[in-house]
Amino acid sequence: MKISLVPARGFAPTLSFLALSLLVGQAHSLELNPVVISATRLEQPLSEVLSSVSVITRQDIEKSQAPSLADLLQGEAGFEFGRNGGPGSTTSFFLRGQNSINVVLLIDGVRSQVDGIGALQVTDMPLAQIERIEILRGNASALYGDAAVGGVINIWTRQGKGDPAAYGSVTLGSRNTYGTHAGVGGTVNDLSFNVQGGRKGSDSFSAMNPMMNARVNPDNDGYSNEYISAKLDKKVDADLNMGLRLQSSRAKANFDSGSAYAGDQSSDINLLNSHNDQATLYVRKAVTDQWLSTLDFAHASLGYENKRNGIVLNDGTLKGTQDALRWFNTFQARTQSSLSFGVDKSTDRYSASGDYGYGMRREGLGYYAGLTEKMDRWTFQVNARRDQIQLNRTDDYGVVSSEQTINSGLLGLGYTLTPAWRLTATVSTGFRAPTAYEISTNTQVKSENYASKEVGASYAAGDALARLVYFQTDTRDAIDYDTNYRAVNIGQTENKGLEATLRSQWMGNNIKASMVDQDPRNVTLAMPQARRAKTYGSVDISRPVAGYDIGAKLYAAGERKDSPYSSTMLGGYSVWSLYASRKIDERWTARVRLENVFDKQYQLAYGYNTPGRGLFATLQYSPQ
Repeated sequence: MKISLVPARGFAPTLSFLALSLLVGQAHSLELNPVVISATRLEQPLSEVLSSVSVITRQDIEKSQAPSLADLLQGEAGFEFGRNGGPGSTTSFFLRGQNSINVVLLIDGVRSQVDGIGALQVTDMPLAQIERIEILRGNASALYGDAAVGGVINIWTRQGKGDPAAYGSVTLGSRNTYGTHAGVGGTVNDLSFNVQGGRKGSDSFSAMNPMMNARVNPDNDGYSNEYISAKLDKKVDADLNMGLRLQSSRAKANFDSGSAYAGDQSSDINLLNSHNDQATLYVRKAVTDQWLSTLDFAHASLGYENKRNGIVLNDGTLKGTQDALRWFNTFQARTQSSLSFGVDKSTDRYSASGDYGYGMRREGLGYYAGLTEKMDRWTFQVNARRDQIQLNRTDDYGVVSSEQTINSGLLGLGYTLTPAWRLTATVSTGFRAPTAYEISTNTQVKSENYASKEVGASYAAGDALARLVYFQTDTRDAIDYDTNYRAVNIGQTENKGLEATLRSQWMGNNIKASMVDQDPRNVTLAMPQARRAKTYGSVDISRPVAGYDIGAKLYAAGERKDSPYSSTMLGGYSVWSLYASRKIDERWTARVRLENVFDKQYQLAYGYNTPGRGLFATLQYSPQ
């Protein structure tokens, strides 16, 4: 692995000042052992969870001043991403070395939409809408079904609490970057609410490097995103709550294609318009003192329109809807025993226009149950799930169909050695069903099947939470494409490695660190998986100094293979960022962030540029 950690000479005084400032002051409180839900669908302290989970709070989001969801998650153990340009461009999420379509993204418990090739459609969700994120790493099909084999990113949106109050912020920065949002939330009698809206954007930079592709337009490829959201929760009586959640966004992103097949010219202007909307109704009922039941229904729609030089391209539009019904229950049998069970039902519809237009309908039905039991020093976890998936795709050549019925399971075991030290182990099975596009090329293609195992040791004391994990996932019937561009089950892939995480307060410093050493490989073809590094990690250190909160973050990754279809390697790299904030008064906070301090040039995808050095300032207003 080749990683550059040497700072540019001109920035040595800055780092010297930072190093000195980290030796003085008192740290703010850091939530080291929060309650999490994703690992079992039940509330547990993070230190007691058997699977590997990370938590990002609203405080973490504000402190980081990250420009996008991908940039916020970068540095979390198990998470990598690829992006075709700057924020707002096409982005792929990788969890535990798995393909980008092997991850589930939940918003307020509801699975977010994917398109006809299984790609996530909400990777640019505005951070202003998010209250909290849990990243569950590893095979979670036994809890969440199809495609959860890399893990789950579980997002909770902001919810009002306390006396009604307004909040908002304004951001300005390099490359004419801007962001503004405003909202109001709180509780009135038995009604909790949160309503907000905002807009963000940037002139950005040329998505592709014209020195590497003569067909690329060297102009800046900017983007913009407008969004609104609302959340209402009504306490009907002591045992019953009803609620409504609404979200809507409209985005525009310029991009570079550079494809000879598409006939791109160096003067072409490519624009992608997209929208995402979701509405959810829910009812939550305490049936008994031990039994809590939730029923929710969500309707979502997405669409995008691809234009070149102001004209919508043939095959350049896609529309989709999703209806999802979820019945979810938790039952506290006794103090040391908890049960979860429920049903997920979803219907997805997509249509694409043009010469290769198609219509797709996907029906999913899943039944699941889980038990978590404590016995003295032992903790046991059992989860089982059965999924039925039916997919139909219609195009000019007729109708192709696929039906899949798959069982998934998870067994977990934990043992408390001392009040601080704990050993954990899990084994699990999972699956990914073929996508609509894969079925259209070959109706005989089968689901990918996964077998995973994980063993770990964790340390949890008053000022530190650390975890070391060995993991391994083996894939049977992995799906790839043959020379005739047909989806086929090629054989076996695997990933195994070590993962270390730390969150601590030490000598007044808030420290968050991670390191992953892995080997994601296509065993059958004897090659590494594309755009995933063997080694990567991050260190984030912050503390208050003389009325300021200051911090520094380093992210580093080793070299990666760019594509399974070429031998091109993307070089290893490291990126530093500095951030600081100061409370002006009880409600106003000023924040500043210096991104890519040493103006490092690196690639997340071959031929595509990444952000250089940038300075960004935020003025934030929030209630006490």
